[in-house]
Amino acid sequence: MATFTQLNPDQIQQLAQEYELSMTEYEPLVGGNGNSSYILKTESATYVLTVCDDKEFDEVSIIAQLLKLLEAHHIPCTRLISPLDHVLLTTFEGKAVMLKGYIEGQVIEQLNEQQLKQVGEQAATLNQIPPPDYIPTEHPYGRTLFPLAIGLNIDNKYETWLAKELAFLNQNVSLDLPRGLIHGDLFYDNFLFGHDKAQDQFIALLDFEEACHYYLVFELGMAIVGTCVSGDEEMVEGEKIDFAKARALVGGYQKVRPLAQLEKASLQMFVRYAATATSYWRFNQYNVANPSDELAGHHWGMVKLAQNVTDIPSTEFLKRVF
Repeated sequence: MATFTQLNPDQIQQLAQEYELSMTEYEPLVGGNGNSSYILKTESATYVLTVCDDKEFDEVSIIAQLLKLLEAHHIPCTRLISPLDHVLLTTFEGKAVMLKGYIEGQVIEQLNEQQLKQVGEQAATLNQIPPPDYIPTEHPYGRTLFPLAIGLNIDNKYETWLAKELAFLNQNVSLDLPRGLIHGDLFYDNFLFGHDKAQDQFIALLDFEEACHYYLVFELGMAIVGTCVSGDEEMVEGEKIDFAKARALVGGYQKVRPLAQLEKASLQMFVRYAATATSYWRFNQYNVANPSDELAGHHWGMVKLAQNVTDIPSTEFLKRVF
């Protein structure tokens, strides 16, 4: 588990000087996952300073390069600020440090159809950027990692189910599907929208730690899992796809990048795949990497969602999404 870095005022001021910032105030940013972040304010602007506790310098450097690429392509996302010596990153006690501009906006858990259309449009725009050669060519919690959870004898029922899902995906995912740059984790909490009357205005796409060169239809599958479900995953029947939302998301996507016929035919499988991958991430996170008695069974919510998607006749799925 990452040990979060606690910076004192002198250390924060020293780091701020590397960017020639005259800081007027600072405060810890609550809610970081695996990092230690601080809000820095000057007389004219607000920034987020992050000490990357859980990633190696080279990993953070890839994210930094990607943020610069996205800025060049006018993708609405956080902007990386470079230190005065023009390198992408600085360090603190051997850990990579990033400075980004602060973006004012709100996270909305239940997105409406208008908001989802914008999410689809932004995802498609991102997916059309030529993938750089420095990003991974597999998803960070995709099917190539599933074998790591199989045979651990932590949750035998889940591990058996995951092995069957892996066999299904290995047999059915077509190598002819288009690949490209994907965000890889399009859950609702990675979008910012405006406040109050501007809440239907898309502000920014956040968190590119899972970005990779992968199947483009996986992006839509993950976005549907992350934004278009209804129900309570703790209930026996679990969460189910909200098709009105999914149709809005996919419609927005296709305004920018129309799906190939093979992608349309594969979308249901990739929604199932995305739910399965998320179940794997939860299982690994809360049973292996950072065991938690409270969250040890959290993966079962995504298992139920994957099963619910599987049970839908393919003709009905296509009709309701497209």
